[in-house]
Amino acid sequence: MLALARGWFRRSVFKTIRFLKHPRKLRQSPTRRWFARHFLDKRVWKPTQHTLSGGMAVGMFITLQLLPIQTPAAIILSAIFRVNIPIAIALCWVSNPVTVPFMAWLEYAIGKWVLALYTTVPTSPFPKHLPESMVEAWIVLKEHAPVMLVGGIILGSVVSLVSYIATWSCWEIGSRMEVAKKLRDVKAAAV
Repeated sequence: MLALARGWFRRSVFKTIRFLKHPRKLRQSPTRRWFARHFLDKRVWKPTQHTLSGGMAVGMFITLQLLPIQTPAAIILSAIFRVNIPIAIALCWVSNPVTVPFMAWLEYAIGKWVLALYTTVPTSPFPKHLPESMVEAWIVLKEHAPVMLVGGIILGSVVSLVSYIATWSCWEIGSRMEVAKKLRDVKAAAV
């Protein structure tokens, strides 16, 4: 039964993709053409050195932006930059309720440090508990959100660059080790 359901699901997915990528359908709608070019491209679903590294960078940048729309933002940015969509989505979930307090504190500290170099920063301390009324929440958000936004953009840019370079390097090292192993196997077989 499970194999039957799996086969039906796979056939329906392939039929949908074929329908969406059909040239007549793509000529009809520029939106469908954009969707097919960005989301139905096999390269954004298969990990290669470039797409995996780019997906890591996009995912890490988006996860450090404490926004409520992280997953849709990661999907759209991954499609625009043509990088691995599943990796970017998976990395969005690094910012969970356990890690958010540390990331918020780090973003606030970095944002406050950078903004102190150029302009005035909020003098009131960052709240240690949630405000009790909507008015207090709005005042806190109005005062501290720009600081956290600047900190998130700077921290996200740095971490995404580091993750891109680290992923690219790990892929390169792994592929070189694989080539060296194949050469050793060929030499051992020749002897």
